[in-house]
Amino acid sequence: MYQTKVFIALGSNIGDKVFNIKQSIHEIEKYGQVVNYGDIYISKPYGFKNQQNFFNTAILFFTNLQPIELMKKLSLIEIKLKKNKKIENGPRKIDIDIIFYGKQNISNKKLTIPHPRAHLRDFVLRPIADIDSNFIHPTKKISIRNLISQLDENFTFRKLSNRNLR
Repeated sequence: MYQTKVFIALGSNIGDKVFNIKQSIHEIEKYGQVVNYGDIYISKPYGFKNQQNFFNTAILFFTNLQPIELMKKLSLIEIKLKKNKKIENGPRKIDIDIIFYGKQNISNKKLTIPHPRAHLRDFVLRPIADIDSNFIHPTKKISIRNLISQLDENFTFRKLSNRNLR
């Protein structure tokens, strides 16, 4: 039985974006159990603006892997699927980030959990809210729903069903 509740965000803006995300989720399932999916949000680019829109989602995942071990496995999935990131916040076939690992607060040279900028990005928060809008951010001590209501800027402009991810 898998022990730790993990929220993972996925995004893509190159090629068949839904397929890229679905393929990533299939690979992630090798390391635990995906129990829920957020909807897909189409968002304008964050940071580097001269690129296609992103498709973003999140999954609720249970695993026995420790955070660093999970991060390494997710990085290998990105390599296998040819992440292809050449510019900071630039185009990529797939991006996979651990947003929350249980209620843990981890900060070292290799990994920061909760993701340090998740609370500022609607394209990360909205799919997590689809799964559990009452989840309390471990360091901000506020629900995902309330974090969304406090955002200064929104990047998402369209929502698609998560049924294409299953």
